[in-house]
Amino acid sequence: MNDQTSLFFQPRWLLWLVVILAVTFGLGIRAYDLTDPPLDFHATRQLRSAIIARGMYYANLGDAPAWQRERAIQGMEAEAPIEPPILERLSAWGYSLVGGEHLWVPRLLSALFWISGAMAVFLLGREFGTFDGGVVALFYILFLPYSIYASRSFQPDPLMVASIAWAMWAAARWYRLRTIKSALLAGLLAGVSLYIKTVAVFFVGSGLVGLVLAGIGLRKALRDRQVWTLGVLTILPTTLFYINGLWISGVLRQQFQYRFFPDLLRDPAFYIRWQEMATNICGFGTLLAALIGLLLLRDSGKRGLLAGMWLGYVAYSMTFAYHTLTHDYYQLPLILIIAASLTVLASEILTRMALVEQSIWARLLVIVILFGGAAFKAWDVRVNLARDDYRGDAAFWQEVGEWIPPDSNVLAMSQAYGQALYFFGWVPNDPWLSQGDIDMRVLAGTPEEEVLQAQYDMIPKYDYFVTTQVGEFRADARLSEFLYANYAVVVENNSFIIFNLRK
Repeated sequence: MNDQTSLFFQPRWLLWLVVILAVTFGLGIRAYDLTDPPLDFHATRQLRSAIIARGMYYANLGDAPAWQRERAIQGMEAEAPIEPPILERLSAWGYSLVGGEHLWVPRLLSALFWISGAMAVFLLGREFGTFDGGVVALFYILFLPYSIYASRSFQPDPLMVASIAWAMWAAARWYRLRTIKSALLAGLLAGVSLYIKTVAVFFVGSGLVGLVLAGIGLRKALRDRQVWTLGVLTILPTTLFYINGLWISGVLRQQFQYRFFPDLLRDPAFYIRWQEMATNICGFGTLLAALIGLLLLRDSGKRGLLAGMWLGYVAYSMTFAYHTLTHDYYQLPLILIIAASLTVLASEILTRMALVEQSIWARLLVIVILFGGAAFKAWDVRVNLARDDYRGDAAFWQEVGEWIPPDSNVLAMSQAYGQALYFFGWVPNDPWLSQGDIDMRVLAGTPEEEVLQAQYDMIPKYDYFVTTQVGEFRADARLSEFLYANYAVVVENNSFIIFNLRK
């Protein structure tokens, strides 16, 4: 590092002290309440990964009871593949290392991946401006409250965002150095990012295209071996994965069902709800500041990289319009893009401050502001994590599971599509569709009565009907009257009802 990469946080040791303390503090708040079950944040998505990791773990657990191993593997195989189960495999290895299925292992892995991505954003400050701007962006991506909650979750998205951040950094570095080694590194990191989760192509792919077109030019790029190396390495791993998944094994053919809802794009309400979702998570003022940072980026190639990622975010949100409005973790890449853009604006501001104010007190004041703001946000998160305790839920699901005989076919109207009943209660089940799921199928073009009839046609194929959403069940007069009139009640209380569909 030379002196020009950091004008404000000087002397040099001060820069690294601030970074180390921020990273340590960021990891510390993510490690709080680490052993709470993964029901705090998009439980369905987290439990899906937990079920897959359990199957991987129990498959190699020689001393496990046969029925547990069988159900664990059954649960894993029942989950339709969406992306390579990288985090799940790492978690299963972690279970083996710590001697048990401890769900704090994937929580900690996700947090570490996010911290890694935050460091990539800090290094982007050097590529887009100065390390000073990278420090400000580091605090934003580490202590934005939503990022703290999301980066503790057992799902591949924190890993994907971290991999996109490293791919961005490597691409900007390659553009600056223009060596074959830097091209190979950028291509490998971009390829890994797409392999982790294919939707990363909207950010990595569009960013690379923007970088090449704005910084090199199409005609020159077509004759550039480094550009071809970068492109091939980017798409090769994912291409092989999809060739196998779509045409050889066929395991990915279900992945595109209920994904695309172009009719939503004709509804003005979609755009209002979209911006509300994004600004509620990231902050309206922060979003505007990040866009200003994009305009301040002087280098045409790097501006193309960042602009490409912004455009990629727009394309991504419109391609997955339904999920953009219903799954807030689809906004996680936007947090990264905003942080990267803030490096530019923060670099400009802090560089001017360093030229005007040479006093160490000005530097210390900025550091106090950064850590003070981080402490307030972290404390809010800590209070919420302490208040919401899900440890008792596991006992509830175990109680429900004890009422159901082994090897029964179960239809469940339950939280998280029955995943909690499966994971904690060890009861394999198929979900009864909620009204939201019915509405989604209607939006996709299936008549509502056809969806409902398919549901009722399933009932005779099962041994038991379980509902742990008693209020919703009783409010559905058609379903409740049908089951009470035709089947015997095994148990009924204010928490769950079980029907014997063979009586």
